[in-house]
Amino acid sequence: MGRKRSAKQLEVLSAAHSARHPHGKENIVLTVASPPRSATCTQVYFSTLRDRIEQQSKEIQSLMVSNTQLQSENSTLQAQLDVSDKNILTLETQHMLTLEKLSNAQDDLRDAYNTIDEQVTAIKHLQQRISHLMHDKSVLVTKISALKQDVVEAVLRADAEEELSASKSLHISRLLSNIAHLEDTIPSNRRKHAELTKSLRATQMRETQAKTSLEKARETIHSRSKWSGMKGRMYSSQYRSLVLAFTRAGCAQARLGPLLSRVAKVFNVNIKHTMSRRTVGCIVTEAGIKVTLQLGHELARTKAICLSSDGTSHRNIKCKARHLTYATPTYTVNPNEPQTAFRTRLVDVDHALDHTAQSQYEGWEIASRKIAETYQNSPLSCRDALDGLSYDADDMWRRMVAHNADHAKDVRASAGKCVDKKQLVAEMDLGREKIAAMTDEEAKDVLWKVVEEMCDDPAGLDPNSLPEDVRAEALQSLAKELGSAHFENLPEPQQHLLTRCVIAGCCEHKDPNCSAYGVKGMEGAWVPLGLTPPVLLANKDNAATISLSNGADSEGVERAINASARGGHKLDLHRHFFTKVKFDVTGEQSTVKFPDTSNNRFRTHLTGAAELVAYHSAYLDFFHIIRDSKQTPGLNHSEQNAYNGLNDLATMTECCVMTLYKYAVSDPYVAAIRASGVNHLDLGPLHERVVAHIEKLIAKPDLLLNPTASCEDATLDGRPFWDQFTVDSVHFMSSRLPHLEPILIAFLKGTIPAWKRFSAEFDHDGLIHSLTPSEKLLMFIPPTNDANESLLGGWRVHARTRSASTVAHFSASEAYHRNNTEAFADAKLDTEEDTLYIMCLARVEDASGAMRKFCDELLEFKQKAAEESRAKQKSKADDAVARISELKAIPIVLDPPKLTKLTKAALRKQLDIRRELLKESVIAKMKLGDMKNKPEMLKEILA
Repeated sequence: MGRKRSAKQLEVLSAAHSARHPHGKENIVLTVASPPRSATCTQVYFSTLRDRIEQQSKEIQSLMVSNTQLQSENSTLQAQLDVSDKNILTLETQHMLTLEKLSNAQDDLRDAYNTIDEQVTAIKHLQQRISHLMHDKSVLVTKISALKQDVVEAVLRADAEEELSASKSLHISRLLSNIAHLEDTIPSNRRKHAELTKSLRATQMRETQAKTSLEKARETIHSRSKWSGMKGRMYSSQYRSLVLAFTRAGCAQARLGPLLSRVAKVFNVNIKHTMSRRTVGCIVTEAGIKVTLQLGHELARTKAICLSSDGTSHRNIKCKARHLTYATPTYTVNPNEPQTAFRTRLVDVDHALDHTAQSQYEGWEIASRKIAETYQNSPLSCRDALDGLSYDADDMWRRMVAHNADHAKDVRASAGKCVDKKQLVAEMDLGREKIAAMTDEEAKDVLWKVVEEMCDDPAGLDPNSLPEDVRAEALQSLAKELGSAHFENLPEPQQHLLTRCVIAGCCEHKDPNCSAYGVKGMEGAWVPLGLTPPVLLANKDNAATISLSNGADSEGVERAINASARGGHKLDLHRHFFTKVKFDVTGEQSTVKFPDTSNNRFRTHLTGAAELVAYHSAYLDFFHIIRDSKQTPGLNHSEQNAYNGLNDLATMTECCVMTLYKYAVSDPYVAAIRASGVNHLDLGPLHERVVAHIEKLIAKPDLLLNPTASCEDATLDGRPFWDQFTVDSVHFMSSRLPHLEPILIAFLKGTIPAWKRFSAEFDHDGLIHSLTPSEKLLMFIPPTNDANESLLGGWRVHARTRSASTVAHFSASEAYHRNNTEAFADAKLDTEEDTLYIMCLARVEDASGAMRKFCDELLEFKQKAAEESRAKQKSKADDAVARISELKAIPIVLDPPKLTKLTKAALRKQLDIRRELLKESVIAKMKLGDMKNKPEMLKEILA
């Protein structure tokens, strides 16, 4: 009880005493005397005080636990707010995806709505939780204040007690320090509360922003759900491009507008303006005009042009396809890609009255004039003129350096006419240069002389004021005359430079043509070698004639045998006929696939022979199935022919020969010419290798026939066979084919003259061999004519499936996509005056009635051809009557001595009497070319 207090305790007691006795003296510390009470009362008092202190300690501990819980709840709330932030970020991501994926807009919006509702609910729960925490905190603060007051009162009461133990005072000091610590944690809790409040406000702001973005997304989707496709009062280029893509895919023009609307509705887009059939047709015509402008623009820039063309017939109407190959811009926006490259551009697909060389040449003339007129009158030509570019109808002939097509005579004649036109243009240019070098007086005098020669009555004309048409015609004639004379005086190298044009033949035609010559050589080798030829595969009528005839030497049997064919080539056709018949009710085209050998497809006969060799036993089983599956078992005549051919060793020998040639020569050759970027000018060494390789195979046929021989030595390219299984099948069958080697050699020998003939443009004395490397770099000739061949086949399919379409629309659509005209239009035809020019020209072309005019011309042409044919037949009949009358007037000489005294001309008359009047079969079979001399004529007459 009498223990000494510390200085701090004294200060506390003094402060408490001063607060309790404010009127007391300052700086005087009085010792509070213990109240006079008994020891028992004191003990009870201290016991009570101890209990109260312990109770207060427990309350303080509970407050500390509550504070800890509050901190834990604050941490939990912070974690929940972080989760809310992540959810809001997810919401923003979903919002961006909503903008990017309009097709899934409804689903994304629905998910966004659900997510936002969940976040709003979570935020409301958080707000309620924060409100509860704030209320709990205020309650705790009130309790702490009350506890502080109680502690102070307890301390004052303890100070009044004299016998206050030191341990209790120390405990009170600890309580006071704890209270001070709790007071120190209040600011941090306030800061956390402020942070939570700030985070809550940010969450609310993000929610507001999300709702705003959602509204914007709704507005964007709503605005994009309506598409007019218009630019001003005309359809946009995007809409036009879409129309061209749909029409090329096969959509009918009348159904394209409704179809586009239905497609747009799938993506929740409403097209305001639906195109009519007429508008679609006009857009296709405009595409063709863009193609023509592209050709004019590109031809004005190029220096060397290669022409190529081909023709076909569809429903007895001739159709032509024309292409040009030259260096052209690529219109690429990637600077790392080449800006210019050699491209083959489609000029047009058009009808023609016939397939003559003159018609083909005139088609090129019309195409050249059309390109020049369309380009020269366009705004694009005016812009190109600023760069020094121009193009007229003769520029195509000036820059023509090559002509590529097949090996037909009419095509070669057409190429010759194109070369003649090139020379004529060169002469005209030389003549114009001569006229330009003259003085005005000289030009006037020379021109007047030409006018005097042209006009029947030149006296009525004034030399100083000639009519424009007369003057133009006279200038044309004068330039031609002067240019022709000047051209003749030029050195031969310079003439050659002005008229140089490489006439190339399609390599894809070279291979089947040479294969056909090999087949002829193979067919003609059986009899000279003393071998039994393949079985005769006659048609039904000829087979009946042969089997029912009495004598094998009769004229009918001989005619039937000569009209029939045999061998592997014919077997391919027979196998095709009953698997790919045009009348699809019959045939086996759905049961088994076979190469299309009847439609002149490239190399299909060789492929068909390889098919029969590789699956020989399977095809025999297939015929057994056909025979036994019929209601009346048996094979029809065509099936029996094919079955007989498959069982004939000589026929299968020819099939094996064709198969070996296919994999050793044909396939490697075609792979070489079809490689990417191959120039026809560089194929001379390849054709020399072909001839050398065939000669090597003739000298060493075991390279193909010996199964152990290296395939690298047997193939043209030195690589393994493309189909080792089929070659192995040939080797397997060779043991049953004793004449395989001589027939193979005969086939190969038959192809060598053909290869030399069809590759004559690569001869060392030819034009291609004389070209310098720099000249070859300026020229590019496609090795094949596939561009024209495929296009004409495409037109036949297009016309068969879309009979309402016209060849002009087909040509425009194909050229627009093949020539990459869309990229050209985006790069060059980007002004409003270009668009108006194209639209006006399209309307003029649609109103021209070109198809109706062609039909009228075709009817007139056919009528004229019929009249000429009738006149020719009448003239032929009249000549025959006159010939018979002439022969009847000549007496028939039968006495041999008198015949020997006749002259050669008189003997020819006697020979004609026996051929044409008496119709003696022996003389009728002889060729007049075999009876050129008098003894030969006498021998035949007296025989």
